Amino acid sequence: MKIKSLFILLAGILFITASCKKYKHEEFGRNLAKAFKSKSYKDFDTTAYYAVFKEQLKKESASVHHPKWLKKIYNSEDKGLTLLGSFLLNDGIDSLTSYLSQAHIHGLNPTYFHASAIEHLLDSVKHNKFKKVEDAYPVLARLEILSADGLINYANILKHGALNPKKLYGRYYDAVERPDFIESQQMLEQLDLLGFLHDVQPKNDSYKNLQNKLSNSLTAAEKEKIYLNLERLRWRIADFPDKYILVNIPEFKLRLIANKKEKLAMKVCVGETANAPFSRNGKNHETPVLSGSIDRMQVNPVWNIPKSIAGKEIMTKLINNPTYLEENNMVAYDKSGGAVDAQSVDWSSASVQDYSFKQNPGADNSLGRVKFIFYNPYAIYLHDTPAKEMFKEKNRAVSHGCVRVEDPLKLVDFLLDNPQEREQVKSEITGEDTRSRWVKVKNPVKVYLTYYTALADDKGDVNWIDDVYGYDNKLKSALVNYLP
Repeated sequence: MKIKSLFILLAGILFITASCKKYKHEEFGRNLAKAFKSKSYKDFDTTAYYAVFKEQLKKESASVHHPKWLKKIYNSEDKGLTLLGSFLLNDGIDSLTSYLSQAHIHGLNPTYFHASAIEHLLDSVKHNKFKKVEDAYPVLARLEILSADGLINYANILKHGALNPKKLYGRYYDAVERPDFIESQQMLEQLDLLGFLHDVQPKNDSYKNLQNKLSNSLTAAEKEKIYLNLERLRWRIADFPDKYILVNIPEFKLRLIANKKEKLAMKVCVGETANAPFSRNGKNHETPVLSGSIDRMQVNPVWNIPKSIAGKEIMTKLINNPTYLEENNMVAYDKSGGAVDAQSVDWSSASVQDYSFKQNPGADNSLGRVKFIFYNPYAIYLHDTPAKEMFKEKNRAVSHGCVRVEDPLKLVDFLLDNPQEREQVKSEITGEDTRSRWVKVKNPVKVYLTYYTALADDKGDVNWIDDVYGYDNKLKSALVNYLP
């Protein structure tokens, strides 16, 4: 039975093994005595041990990370040897200790998973010649409890990340799986612990490339940056598909990936932040982290101007310049949908709730000659732009949140499979005809708007990226208990 079909996640795992079936508890003491050459274990009494275990579980409530989970897991007397009964004598706990002790390769502190304490307890169980078996009970109980807590947290963090980014960042809109307590109390007949530990290791290529960099000579600041971005990668740990678009927000870059190889990279402009050089009135319009599938594009798009922009910018400009709409190929509409003569309205007293604004297709349209749509409830998309000069700037946090692409024709090539259709669409984008139409992407392509301040390729080269939105410090503060 494979690991993936074995656990119903909460902390990422439980591995509740039916140890009473794999190792009869009444034989546990005899097996210990034989394995560790300690006669006192022959007198092991399960009833006495379970009483000690119950008390030890109460004592450990302050040192474990999820005492409520453990209380539920060990809610019946015969579960006090769940892990030890199955994995103590076949080196499974040794393997667990080894993995937990190497947690730093994931940018995590082994101490968080009780690695040293488990190692010390395991050594005591193996080599301490207890004068009487009762002296071993609290040691065994603590080894069981800390091993369970360590394993739960280790697997959960590798599978889901230590933190919930939605609670950390206001504009993190990507789907996040977070564990909850195992609803099912189904007992597993057996578990290959070593296989499980191997299986929960992240397989994402971006993660492994960055992780491998930790073995190189790095400064403390570089290591810390890798730790932070390993955590970000754990938030969406499944590997990317064979073909996708990756927009890395702080890098101001879009990559086209096919067959897991970078085919092309281009500059992008992303949402402005209050301290950006071109910020309008010190406002934040940060591009959110989210993903979707581009399934259509609009050639010569109409820009339906959001009310947030209309109220703060368009109407403010109309107060000083009544011909602003005509000069910018825009039209105002009243609530009934009728066109409005902008010069007949007192915009200084008008409410944005009473009007809507559109910018007609054309070379001066703020969306350029084409926009690329993927479903999301936040009206975020990729698009062309007439403001080409902004791609010359180093800091390109200048938009209202959408992503402006440097070379939309290359993006059309990537999205459309039919060569004839590609050429037709590109001719419409570059031609004089500004009629608007929709084009379906027959094989939708995944797009990821991400935020990584360190990325490594398969050659081991790392791109160190400025933290344009200041997200690193916030993440570092939240991760303080987890970092090496």
